[in-house]
Amino acid sequence: MKQLIKKIVPRPVLQTAIDIRDRRRLRIVPEQGFDSSHLKRANDIDLSTIFSDKEIEKTWNSDHENITSILGEDYIFDGINSGDRRALYCLITALKPEKVLEVGTHIGASTLYISRALKNISSDSIVTTVDILDVNAEHAPWKKLGLEMPPREFAKKLGSLDYIDFQASPALDFMRDTDKKFDFIFLDGDHSSQAVYKEVSIALTLLNPNGVILLHDYYPEAKQLFSNGHIIAGPFRALDRVKKEGNDIYVKPLGNLPWPTKLESNATSLAVVTRA
Repeated sequence: MKQLIKKIVPRPVLQTAIDIRDRRRLRIVPEQGFDSSHLKRANDIDLSTIFSDKEIEKTWNSDHENITSILGEDYIFDGINSGDRRALYCLITALKPEKVLEVGTHIGASTLYISRALKNISSDSIVTTVDILDVNAEHAPWKKLGLEMPPREFAKKLGSLDYIDFQASPALDFMRDTDKKFDFIFLDGDHSSQAVYKEVSIALTLLNPNGVILLHDYYPEAKQLFSNGHIIAGPFRALDRVKKEGNDIYVKPLGNLPWPTKLESNATSLAVVTRA
């Protein structure tokens, strides 16, 4: 039914209806707590230095070649684009977190890149990746999208399985119930504003000191980033409310990357959440 609606309703009309619903749902969420004391400060993350680091580029080239040799690069597989994967890999490699939380596994594309970066950091490093579905089940997205095997098998083939902890759970439930702490949290699950607003609040309580939160699909000012005209407003709207409530939170969009991302651009929707 949802696919039928998307086909027959003009995109601007559909986008307006989605926005109205999203704003309404965010308004009724009670104000949450946002303790930024464990966040890394914005000035402590030098993106230009990270993205121009030749040693990181060298390990990226090697790991990217290994991963694409088994996963492929075809975007029909619906993972985050290779430019965003590279930015994520560079951040992990430079910031050297040992405990990473990823919300939204899907086909495990970003998971594989995180695990390879962690493998270069420490034998004790691990990414806990959470999805509402069992991403390794027989009828999970990997199967529907035509991949040869589930994320777990790709990780095993890559030699990265020991660095990944797959969890099947609603993200908010997992985050509320876990007793684990993390150095780096990547939020790429439910992109509605109410979900992101709640996730960021809980994520802050799960961070070790000097931790980082990375958002995907953050469209600054809820404006178009790519030529397809598609806009995901939820993450921006959620963080806009967080800042308006007087919290010491700063969102640093990664902007244009030094390499291609998608639709013949260098733009990315990745954004780092830090202390102002």
